[in-house]
Amino acid sequence: MAERKTTQELHTQLLVHEKECGERWHTAFNHFEKLDDNIAGLNNWIKGGLTTIVVSMLLILLKDFLI
Repeated sequence: MAERKTTQELHTQLLVHEKECGERWHTAFNHFEKLDDNIAGLNNWIKGGLTTIVVSMLLILLKDFLI
């Protein structure tokens, strides 16, 4: 049968675990912020492309009506 751990050992293990998890979450949140920036950039490109398409279509329609 395995030896039971003392409360001090468990406390020490939990402190180490909390520190490691804190570092991992910090790294993860930095990565999430970069992803958010990338998604925002893609969103702007999509909006710009859509605006270009709509304006082009309107100009084509107006050209046909004015001629």
